[in-house]
Amino acid sequence: MDIADKLFAVITPIQIRHVDAPLGHHVVNADLNHLDDATFAEIEDAFNRYGVIVIEGQTLSPDAQLAFTRRLGREVRYPIADFQLPGFPDIFVVSNVIENGRPIGMADAGRLWHTDMIFTEAPPRCSLLYALEVPTRDGAPLGDTLFASTAAAYDALPAATRRRIDGLQAINSYRRYAERRHREEAQSRPETTGQAIRDKHQDAHPDVVHPLVRTHPITGRRCLYISDGTTVEIAGWSQAESDALIAELLAHMTQPQFVCRHRWQVGDVVVWDNCSAIHQALGDYEPQERRRMHRTTVEGTRPF
Repeated sequence: MDIADKLFAVITPIQIRHVDAPLGHHVVNADLNHLDDATFAEIEDAFNRYGVIVIEGQTLSPDAQLAFTRRLGREVRYPIADFQLPGFPDIFVVSNVIENGRPIGMADAGRLWHTDMIFTEAPPRCSLLYALEVPTRDGAPLGDTLFASTAAAYDALPAATRRRIDGLQAINSYRRYAERRHREEAQSRPETTGQAIRDKHQDAHPDVVHPLVRTHPITGRRCLYISDGTTVEIAGWSQAESDALIAELLAHMTQPQFVCRHRWQVGDVVVWDNCSAIHQALGDYEPQERRRMHRTTVEGTRPF
């Protein structure tokens, strides 16, 4: 960092602009290209405390995004390799843009409430999404993302419900998720590229069992740990009993008091914790309304 950068950091310390939700607060005045250790520590502390943060106004090269990602932990490659950024296999492209007759990214990712890669043995600590193009209509941005606090949702459960679910194990299945999406999308959009990719990878990830209530490895908070479509059963329960409890908890987790809605702007970097939050992308834009984002992912630990 040169003298001008140090002076800028002193004159404009970062600030947190809070939103009316337990998570999704905005980090203002940060420049991820010029980030000293003390400022990074403030950002990481805010991230650990809130679970989802929005770092506004960034202009990042792929190398710069990866450099910031690596300060949070070792990067992990997204298991679907079809939409890696050319030359940067650790960056996954989320986009509806077609170039030379081919999609450059996954257009229909994340339309259900989910936590990333719950179908793996050690799901990621966090994910980062950097907005390069945001679709708009009549001047208003489209493609918002909803985030819900699984920690706040657990805290708000009745004591009897907490006793009922503590210690339960949940089966998470990428294969059964892909089969469900295939049935749904074959009816509505039979040409969907994303589904073809999911079908190709559905046998690459065997079913895994994780605790239904997970302890955050850094903060120690208890968090509900399920994803719509991927969490398919409670171990030892019937399918009907499992379906009822999963639906009950998802409905509880996604009540308005636990949710923030992020309206994307170009230059936003959103960092979300995959233990204390779930999220859902809204697909309220048309193919001609361009959306392009770069995602990186940070290694996590086996849930406990």
